[in-house]
Amino acid sequence: MESLEEEYGSDRKFIWSVARAMQILQAFRLRDGAMGNNELSESTGIAKATVTRLTHTLTELGYLKRDASRKYYPCPTLLTLGYTVLAKLRIRQLAQSGMQDLADTANASVALSWPEEDTMVYVAASASAGTEGLLLDVGSRISMANTAAGRAYLACLSDAALQEKFDRWEILYAADWPALREQILRGIEDVRTRGFCIVDREWRSNVRAAATPVYDADHQTYMSMNCGGPAFGLDRTRLEEDYGPRLVHLSAKLGWRSPW
Repeated sequence: MESLEEEYGSDRKFIWSVARAMQILQAFRLRDGAMGNNELSESTGIAKATVTRLTHTLTELGYLKRDASRKYYPCPTLLTLGYTVLAKLRIRQLAQSGMQDLADTANASVALSWPEEDTMVYVAASASAGTEGLLLDVGSRISMANTAAGRAYLACLSDAALQEKFDRWEILYAADWPALREQILRGIEDVRTRGFCIVDREWRSNVRAAATPVYDADHQTYMSMNCGGPAFGLDRTRLEEDYGPRLVHLSAKLGWRSPW
């Protein structure tokens, strides 16, 4: 992926102080616990003097807080930004009832996810009573390449956009890439022929899931909806014959628009 300098270096309207503040906040996604200015500088590549000014500003604004060891951690104030986005994501409200019905029927979890870089971010999630403890929270990120949700989204990309990801992943996944590429292509073919794909114990050794793409007309964006759970409790045949097609039906009710 291009660095900010490569992508925006010639853009005179680009405000670098804002971009670097966002980089500071994003750095906390990559690790647990508080981070000091040195760690943030190493993580982001931003000079320590600049990091020091940014963390001070973000602390004064209430987005960061400093602990007794003089390290910083994100504050709940940041949630106000995220909840504003979620509140305006109308497709969440439209999908919630159908997602909960499917979760209860399958005794599984059902989630709606939004693409971001090489991940899928949960923006809505439902679970049956028996799987609530296994449910990933809204805001959780999962791999795009290794999950059913990710592959359902990839099926909606143009050849050029898909190849761009493949070129990057070939380097990222190294020796694992040839086999992973074939699995992704099979998933894409499944989505384009029957509307959904299944990932069976690839992402995690005990997880099985089906997913279908969803179209958000308000934002003209393709997303994914998945139904998954522990492999020992989620029958593969039921995923193939029942829950996968139900996902496709729910996507259609939400206004599916095929890109292929």
